[in-house]
Amino acid sequence: MKRATTIVIVFLAAGDCLAANPISREVQRYLSDGKDLAAAPLHWKREQWIRFAEGTAAVAALYTADRHLYDAVQRNRSSFSDDFARTITPFGGHRAIEMSVLLIAGGALSRDPRMRDAGRDSLEAELWAAGVVTPLLKRGFGRARPSQNQGAHSFDPLASGGRGRESFPSGHATNAFAFATAVASHYDNWVVPTIVYTMATGVAISRVNDRAHFPSDVLAGALIGRAVAKGIAARHRNGKVAWTVTPIVLPRGLGALVSWNPRVYPLFISGR
Repeated sequence: MKRATTIVIVFLAAGDCLAANPISREVQRYLSDGKDLAAAPLHWKREQWIRFAEGTAAVAALYTADRHLYDAVQRNRSSFSDDFARTITPFGGHRAIEMSVLLIAGGALSRDPRMRDAGRDSLEAELWAAGVVTPLLKRGFGRARPSQNQGAHSFDPLASGGRGRESFPSGHATNAFAFATAVASHYDNWVVPTIVYTMATGVAISRVNDRAHFPSDVLAGALIGRAVAKGIAARHRNGKVAWTVTPIVLPRGLGALVSWNPRVYPLFISGR
């Protein structure tokens, strides 16, 4: 069966036409964010390098216990954990992207800039973290998944053997924590951060339950998603959003999001 192709276009627009200059500015903004993210380590200060070292050390320490922890999760696997994983896992993939889009649309409709910007930052964080950074690292490390039964220490950097060696880091954990961190950064209360981080943690645990990743894979993915989202949210904290054109990469298709305040005109086109 051919994979379903879905195109999602959401217009948050007010006006008679789509001007080229706002689109150009939005593209430049994404490129500027990507450039700054890539160059960020060159400008890190001592405390930032310390945090990086702490994260690296945590992943390395967990790596030494990967086999033991993975086996413990599998021994306690049940129909309940499988059902939970089946429900929560999509929130590390297309559901996170869909929720970001809904936050943008909902925020624009309700004239709530905090909700709108939470969705916008989370969408961009997901794009850079789970769409660029983690896939590059997956290819670079070439770690075999637990389901391939090659052990916890099987790496083949830059392997040409296809999609099988994509265990480290976890893309779902990256995406889930990019979404959670970006959204939480816009809310000072404890309710929203608790909800989104609980969801993200559930995604991470479920990937180990489903034999898709070792524990260090999901920790690395979580740290990547969190770091990228915090960087993007910090860059945008003082900015005002008047226009957005955002590419959306879904597991089963492609999409784009065009926004121009203050009205919302949603249009969804899908097909197989």
